[in-house]
Amino acid sequence: MRVRLKASFTTAGYHGQALAILTALKTYGMIVADNGSNWYISGTPDPRWSDDDLDQLKRVPGTAFEVVKSGPLHTH
Repeated sequence: MRVRLKASFTTAGYHGQALAILTALKTYGMIVADNGSNWYISGTPDPRWSDDDLDQLKRVPGTAFEVVKSGPLHTH
């Protein structure tokens, strides 16, 4: 499922790389892959990312996102 950060979500109080990611999520969104756990944002590890900045993303609730496109469900 593709979701996008709602335009109404305030990014005040966020800074650095987290702010850049939140800005991109408002424009481009992200893909949700259900693996049975609570929502979290994951990506490829890279030493250029600041863990302190990225920890701010843990404050963004799932309710801050809206569905952009939901594909068909496939059952096997």
